[in-house]
Amino acid sequence: MKVFSRRPGVELLEICGEYLLVATKDARGACPYVTQINASAAAFWKLLDGTMSAGELAACAAQASGQEEKTMLLPVLLFVGKMSKSGYLLEEETE
Repeated sequence: MKVFSRRPGVELLEICGEYLLVATKDARGACPYVTQINASAAAFWKLLDGTMSAGELAACAAQASGQEEKTMLLPVLLFVGKMSKSGYLLEEETE
């Protein structure tokens, strides 16, 4: 199973209603310096506490939003795919 965690040194900022992921000195070589994300991605980022699978993150997102877990799974999968590909999330294979 794949699990995901936030890369150390990446900070989420909200400026004038816009959400930005900013790579600080510790993360700059591993991901883009700044990336704008939407409100849903920002909510997923905030919920990703420690190391979680996409299913666990979808369950947390469903509970937080009052929606069904199956409704949240696709957006979460798209989020973790994009963020891990760009380096903002660390991806690890577990047993």
